Amino acid sequence: MRYQNLFWDFDGTLVNTYPGMVAAFSEALVDDGVNDFEIDTVEIYKTMRQHSLGTALQRFSAEFSLGKERLAKLYQLAAAPKLAQAQAFVGAAELLTAVGQRGGHHFLVTHRDAKALDRLTELGLKAAFTGAVTAADQYPRKPDPTSLQALCRQYDVDPQTAIMIGDRNLDVQAGHRAGMAGALFDPEHLIVDESQPEIRVTQLGELQTWLLAK
Repeated sequence: MRYQNLFWDFDGTLVNTYPGMVAAFSEALVDDGVNDFEIDTVEIYKTMRQHSLGTALQRFSAEFSLGKERLAKLYQLAAAPKLAQAQAFVGAAELLTAVGQRGGHHFLVTHRDAKALDRLTELGLKAAFTGAVTAADQYPRKPDPTSLQALCRQYDVDPQTAIMIGDRNLDVQAGHRAGMAGALFDPEHLIVDESQPEIRVTQLGELQTWLLAK
């Protein structure tokens, strides 16, 4: 196995939360006075995937002359109930199990609060994880490597045995800055590669094959 310790992003990597996030963002825009026909959900999705939710808030609040803080609050209200419908990506459970059966460990590194862990429990995935960092831990956001480094210290992980898996460049960059390898999960080929990941895949099954090849 190439790496014994897998560090996972949550949104868009383990769990496909983006449909709910885009729907919530659209609802927030409507609640803030934007007409339905003005909303381009494809552009919202691309902005979130290629950059971040924060970038989407910045871009579309400016585009529609809205207050960014108010839009963010409306988004959070709309998004909260949608997490319960988000499903794991195809291949996630199989990959978690296969690595665990070979003595590997999984760690979660997410900007979300503890509800991410609750959703993993509901999906039957939480037991696969040795440790986790959520928003409650108040570490700087990725690509800052502090959260990954904290998990390495807590669980005595050698970064050279670890890989950070995520759907954006900032995930890979955080891994590299922590001394780890990086894997970019990009199902729709939307990401311009600025982070030089060790591997780039469109399906988690591809990642499993690569990880278990050694």
